[in-house]
Amino acid sequence: MKLLCWNIRGFGLAGRRRQLIKYLRQEEIDIVGLQETSRQDFSMLQLQGLSRHQFAW
Repeated sequence: MKLLCWNIRGFGLAGRRRQLIKYLRQEEIDIVGLQETSRQDFSMLQLQGLSRHQFAW
């Protein structure tokens, strides 16, 4: 089981999300913990788009 914890500044940028998705798939990450210091919330659509698997909040 692999866990990724990342203070991902710039999650709202399409390039940053593509970078994260590529890394998640390449490394077969099972659990992701994201922290974004300049955003107050994330949309469910953005979060569900990170993985081909079911998203759990």
